[in-house]
Amino acid sequence: MSDHVARGSYVKALHLFGLMLRYGTPPDNFTFPIALKACKALSSLQQGRQIHALLLTFGLLHHKNLHSANSLMAFYCKCGRIEDALHLFDEMPQRNNVSWNSIISGCIHNGLTSSSLHYFSQMVLLGLVPDSYTVCAVLDAHANLGAAALQSGRAVHGYVVRRGFLTEEMMEKRMRLFVGNALVHMYLELKCLAYAEKVFDRMSSRDLITWTTMISGYVRCGLGSLAVAAFRLLVEKNVKLDPVVLVSVMPAIRFLCLGKEMHGFVVRRGLESLNVFVGASLLHMYAEFGSIDYAANLFERIHEKNVVLWTTMIMAYAKHGKSEDSLRLFEEMRREAGVTPNHLTFMGVLTACAHAGLVEQAKECFKCMIDEYQLKPDMHHYAAMVDAMGRAGQLREAMEFIRAMPVEPSPPVWGALLASCGVHQDLEMGREVAEIVMRMEPENPSNFVLLSNMFAGGQRWDEVGIVRETMRRRGLQKEFGSSLIHASTVEYKKCSR
Repeated sequence: MSDHVARGSYVKALHLFGLMLRYGTPPDNFTFPIALKACKALSSLQQGRQIHALLLTFGLLHHKNLHSANSLMAFYCKCGRIEDALHLFDEMPQRNNVSWNSIISGCIHNGLTSSSLHYFSQMVLLGLVPDSYTVCAVLDAHANLGAAALQSGRAVHGYVVRRGFLTEEMMEKRMRLFVGNALVHMYLELKCLAYAEKVFDRMSSRDLITWTTMISGYVRCGLGSLAVAAFRLLVEKNVKLDPVVLVSVMPAIRFLCLGKEMHGFVVRRGLESLNVFVGASLLHMYAEFGSIDYAANLFERIHEKNVVLWTTMIMAYAKHGKSEDSLRLFEEMRREAGVTPNHLTFMGVLTACAHAGLVEQAKECFKCMIDEYQLKPDMHHYAAMVDAMGRAGQLREAMEFIRAMPVEPSPPVWGALLASCGVHQDLEMGREVAEIVMRMEPENPSNFVLLSNMFAGGQRWDEVGIVRETMRRRGLQKEFGSSLIHASTVEYKKCSR
């Protein structure tokens, strides 16, 4: 049984367990955890419950058999039965660190983050000493709670320092890295970059996970230059890279020359065709810089293409007005490559149809999505359809399409129609749609700007004044746009400070 579980043959392991019972060989304290591990891997709640019943029948859920009780609790947590796990934990006559770790991580896995912190506090108050796994689970819980958990997270950080979890004398290297990485991740998730950098700088050793976490944090904070600088330092240290760190740094690239440099680095490392996500990141990068020809050449050179790569290229063509190429690629993907499109693929095709005014093709695509691939449209697909009809001047048909939707239309769906009313100067429908949108989003300045521009296009200056006065009274301001040059300048100033 143990050998089958180690090789991933979970069904065979459970079959052997059944034969063992049938032939009258009584299982012991070592047998049940193996069977439960197989049930956990298969998420087989029914078989796990049967094993629970057998444990009770054989009288093996006692203080001397913590291994089986902990395995059972971990099984229930994995299967989403956190209530059963909590009941089992409360009934346990004795608990060890594995028990506490299982219930803390189980609460986090099942969305009960606050409960996980409660159990950690209880554990400490009882005089038990948490291990590295406990601490990392609690830090992960704080990361999930958001900025409000910063003070509590810093308290856990203090506990980590006092207990020597980051010192060479108290902890082996692997465990120090484990805890240090969890601290960096927590502070980055809590939007506290300064503390994350302090932990990162003071770590006696770092691994690829540490660097990837820090690079991703810089990207999320809008500090692309620091992300690239950290990546360069990582390369200089001759750390063996993986595709994850390459994908993490790609969004930080703000200039085409740097993107080409990264592409060359990827080619030299032989990762261009080895990892689909690296290829998709490069495609997306070239598309963002408007280098659609570079993206197309790269796409053709990648032999093994999956739905991610096809979708990325279809979206790239759609965003750059190459609607015919986008539709051609979509058909090639379906007919020749035999790749099944997903929601994002259809979003790219609908966008291409909208930009080119290809209403009939958009309708066919929407129908194909539902009938042929049984994909349920979301609000983005509905908005794209409204945009396609609106751009083509089919405003009444777009209104009927919205009213016939099987779900309540969201503000972006109505917003797409409002924008089209402005383009085609249908002031009557524009007023009607604007009233609906503003009731749904009374604090969104974009809707007021669309209405104001529509009235301005029709020379209705009195009504323009009324809309702007309403915005002023409500304290709404138009969001300022920014160019790539402006964004890069702001980033440089941040880095200088």
